[in-house]
Amino acid sequence: MVDLSFEKRRKLQIYLLATLILVCCVMLVACNGDIYTDVQGNISEPSHFMAKLMLKINEGIGGGTASFGWTVIVFTIVLRLILSPLDIWQKVIARKNSKAMERMKPQLEALQAKFGEDKQRLQQEQMALYKKEKYSMMGMCLPTIITFVVFFVVFAGFRQMVGFQFAKDYKQSYDVFTASISKQIEESDFVDLTGDGVVDEADLQAAGKEGYDFYKGAVDKAQQAVYDDYYSEEQTRIRSWLWIKNIFVGDNWSSAVPDFATVTGQSGFATSRLTGITIDEYNEVMGKVLNTGGWNTKNGKWNGWLLLPVLSIVLSFVSTKLLSKSQGQPPAPAAADGEKAMAQGQSMKAMQWVMPIMMGVFGLLYSGAFALYMFTSSLAAIAFQLIFNISAKIADKVKERKINPKR
Repeated sequence: MVDLSFEKRRKLQIYLLATLILVCCVMLVACNGDIYTDVQGNISEPSHFMAKLMLKINEGIGGGTASFGWTVIVFTIVLRLILSPLDIWQKVIARKNSKAMERMKPQLEALQAKFGEDKQRLQQEQMALYKKEKYSMMGMCLPTIITFVVFFVVFAGFRQMVGFQFAKDYKQSYDVFTASISKQIEESDFVDLTGDGVVDEADLQAAGKEGYDFYKGAVDKAQQAVYDDYYSEEQTRIRSWLWIKNIFVGDNWSSAVPDFATVTGQSGFATSRLTGITIDEYNEVMGKVLNTGGWNTKNGKWNGWLLLPVLSIVLSFVSTKLLSKSQGQPPAPAAADGEKAMAQGQSMKAMQWVMPIMMGVFGLLYSGAFALYMFTSSLAAIAFQLIFNISAKIADKVKERKINPKR
C-alpha cells in the first residue's frame, strides 16, 4: 500500500467505496423481505422501521386521515433532524478539508516546482503534506457513502408503505363489495336451493336466468358502492396531494388506480403483496374504479404532471454542487499529463450528475410519495448547507477579529 502511487491509491479508495455501497445495498434488500397478505385475512402492517415511523407520523396528523403527502413532508423533516448531528459532522470534515487545501496550495505548487522531474518523490511529498495537514480523502467520500445508505434505507421503508396502502385500499374495496352483494342477496326473494343453510351465489346460479340477472345487477350496485367508498372525501384526502391524484402512484403518466399486477407485487417496487385473489376477481371488485381518477377523464391516465421528478433532479444537482464547492478538491496527480487531467476533470463532473440522475429515475418510475421525499430532502439539504456556509463565514470573521483586533 505504501508503494502505491497517489493515483492508484485514489482509485483503490474509490473501488473500496463502491464495494462498500454495493454491500450495504445488498444487505438492505436482503433484510427487507416481502410481506404477503391474504385478502381474506387482516392487512399486515409494514415491518420496516422507516415505514413504522411514517405510520406513527400519519396517525399523529389528523388521526391518520390527512393526506399522506403531508406525512411524507413531516417524516422527511423529522429524519433530517435526527440525522443533523451526522450532517454537521460531514460538513465540518468538508470544511476542514477546504481549509487544509487552501493552506497546502502554495506548498503543493512549490513541491511541483522542486520535484517536477521526480514523479515518485513528488507523490511521496504530496502524501506527507496531506498527512501533516490532516487532509482526509475518506472525508470527501463520506458524504457519498452516507447519502447512498440513507437513500436505500428510506427507499426500503417506502416500498413497504406503498405496498401496504395498495393492499389496504383493495381489502377495504373487497369488503365493501362482498358486504353489498351479501346484503342484496339477504333482502332478495331467493331461497336456499343448494341446502347449505345460506342463500348465496350458488343458489342464484341454481335459479337460472333469473338468478343470473339478479347477480349481474347486484355486482353493478356493489361496484358502485366500491366507487363511492374509494372516492369518499376521507379516502380521496388520504391518497391525493396537491396536483397528484394518488400519492402512492408515480407523479407521471401512470393510472391513478393501481392494476392487478401492481397490487399483487408482480410489477413495480412494492413489497407488500396481496394474495388470495385472481385477476378476474380484482377486475370485478374494482370494475368502476379502474382507469378513473386521473387528469385525463376518459381513461384515468396521468396521475401527476411530472413536476416532482423534474424538481428532484434540479434540487439534487444544486445540492451536489453546493456540497462539492464546500470541500477542498485535491489537485490532479503530478504524473498526469494534460489530457489525463482533463479526463479526470470530466469524470469528476460526471460523478456530480450520478445522484441527480438517480433521483430523477426513482422519482419518475416510483411512487409520488418517494419523489416528494427526495424533493423535500434536497430542499432541506440546500437550506442547511446555505445556513452552514453563512455560519462558517461569520465564525471565520469573529476568529479573525480576535487574532487581529485592529482590522
